[in-house]
Amino acid sequence: MSDDEGATMGTPMRLASILAFLGVALVCAGPASAQTTYNWTDIDCAKSRIAAGPGLKCKVTNVVTTEGNVGAFRRWTAFGTTREGYVHIFLWEPENSYSYLTTGETTAEFLKWMYVNGSSANQFTPVARYGGADYSKFVDTKEARSCAGFRRTGDDRRGGYDWIMGGILCAPPGQQLAEGQFADFINRPWRR
Repeated sequence: MSDDEGATMGTPMRLASILAFLGVALVCAGPASAQTTYNWTDIDCAKSRIAAGPGLKCKVTNVVTTEGNVGAFRRWTAFGTTREGYVHIFLWEPENSYSYLTTGETTAEFLKWMYVNGSSANQFTPVARYGGADYSKFVDTKEARSCAGFRRTGDDRRGGYDWIMGGILCAPPGQQLAEGQFADFINRPWRR
């Protein structure tokens, strides 16, 4: 066999080897897996989707996806102690037009879940409605604080909502929220 014949026979074998390698690489890589865990990162409040006032600290999560990577979501938060007391704002948004959020839990369950001292949040009042939000007053028994919290939803989308926001305002220990103070808190333009 001449050198030319050996080179000609080697080309299809090399091509087959390359294709086999690429096939194995694609099978091993597989489809992108869903990122299902929210991880919080500190951010400059000026870059937040929450219009945070002075004295608040801001955080954002990575984008979390559902199986098949169709649903994509991100969470934002702003919190801290201000002259009003303890403030906590939470915003949860889909990252594409196919995604939506639902509210399967009660307002009290949602507030306990988002609040830093959720296990100490007790004595919730019946849910009331104000300014397009559901709200309830409660007591933080750990910090001995009088608090109120709200949950507001965005526009309807595919059987859910295009965002969900929560807010909590707690008076300084030993004090009560002033009349109208929580209504002003709900009315603020928190979402950018």
